[in-house]
Amino acid sequence: MPRFTYLYDTYCGWCYAGAPVISALVEAGAEVEMHHRWLFAPEHAQTMGSGLGRMIEQHDARAEQLSGQPFSETYRENILRAPEERLESTLTAQAAALVHDQGAKVEMALARRLQKARWEEGRSAQDAAYIEQILSDEFDTSTALSDASDAARAMAQETERLMHQYGLSGVPVLIMERDETLYNIALSDYYNRPEEITTLLR
Repeated sequence: MPRFTYLYDTYCGWCYAGAPVISALVEAGAEVEMHHRWLFAPEHAQTMGSGLGRMIEQHDARAEQLSGQPFSETYRENILRAPEERLESTLTAQAAALVHDQGAKVEMALARRLQKARWEEGRSAQDAAYIEQILSDEFDTSTALSDASDAARAMAQETERLMHQYGLSGVPVLIMERDETLYNIALSDYYNRPEEITTLLR
């Protein structure tokens, strides 16, 4: 059976677009190694009022059209059109680090829950209390997000190393290894039929 490596960031819109595909792969029992990138680090964070919100809205419209994933009006109002809202994935990187050792199924389930909080519920990227509530109530994890800072940073560094190794620049990335050969799988090929990703397991 092939092995997979998935590089992602919870708050990457295209990762959200491809999330049902990765979930289908994980739920089918595939061996998937998850690596959160921490794409939107604090040292590079921008606010939506800098013009970032308008740019993201255009990209989101394209992702929604292609994937069918919902980008709600609540999200647009609370996030993209909130001038002081920062695009930063520190808290979700820490959340991913807290559950990483529980395996891909749990880490992907958390990613999808946090994506729902953002793109459907319109929750801020800086709402630590809400993320910790999700971790506690739905994933039986009561550790504070801040306690995972070092682990999140180490995970991000490993992801950057892999991206350099594979000659990649952006996420999401799904690498399949079969018979010692690597394949870069295009998630967009499965947007409208995510369950068909499981044909790669045959």
